[in-house]
Amino acid sequence: MENGLVFPYKTVSWLTTVREDIPSGLSYEALVTAFEREMGHWDRNAETALVKEHASWEKVKQAFAQMAGPHGLMIFFKIDQGRLVSLHNGIKKCVLYIVGNGVVAEPILTIDIRASLFVPFRVCLYDNGNPTGAIISYERPSSFLATLNQPALYPYGSLLDHRLNCVVQCILRNSQSQTP
Repeated sequence: MENGLVFPYKTVSWLTTVREDIPSGLSYEALVTAFEREMGHWDRNAETALVKEHASWEKVKQAFAQMAGPHGLMIFFKIDQGRLVSLHNGIKKCVLYIVGNGVVAEPILTIDIRASLFVPFRVCLYDNGNPTGAIISYERPSSFLATLNQPALYPYGSLLDHRLNCVVQCILRNSQSQTP
């Protein structure tokens, strides 16, 4: 019973996830630019058109392929958290991205619809004054998908981990080549 309400079918799970906080060697602004360059960008108008025409899955896959970045991931939403909260107690540089790929999400959600809590997933970029540059922070997709205890999800978690790692490695490689 919570607050006088009874939830007879409620399930509570404790999750353990793996978070990565990676110093980029870049300023916050340069990291945001580099991250967005490595990612594709979902077009809401394309989504609306595909749904409206009841597009075939083949056509949907083509749309995702065209909009996905070089690593097969795209930004669905960008939330500049620092913009508003900087109005109190000084400037805060942080942005949250919701990223993923619907073609990868489809089999994940077919295996376990509860995974809709986890895909698409979050990536945060922030500057906390670290002398080694702004930070890329995310929870490994494999770790939060593993909390569902569905072995069939493991390859998809690994795939998403790999794709996000490729994004990070490209950013780090490019940041090192820009350092004098």
